[in-house]
Amino acid sequence: MFGLVGSFLVIAQMAIMSTGLPLHLAMLCGLVAAGCWIFHALERKDKALLFVNVAVGGFAFIGLMP
Repeated sequence: MFGLVGSFLVIAQMAIMSTGLPLHLAMLCGLVAAGCWIFHALERKDKALLFVNVAVGGFAFIGLMP
């Protein structure tokens, strides 16, 4: 289930960026999506997916910092 929600949020993030809405909203959406994918990777014991989404979540977190 977390993979499905994560996929929807990634699509929403791309839509936010393409429509010119505030980038902080896109970063927040990406951070939540990365969190969903991290839970999904932990459930499936997929280390590669976990590594990629920890990196993506880290960059999204840094992008949200003031």
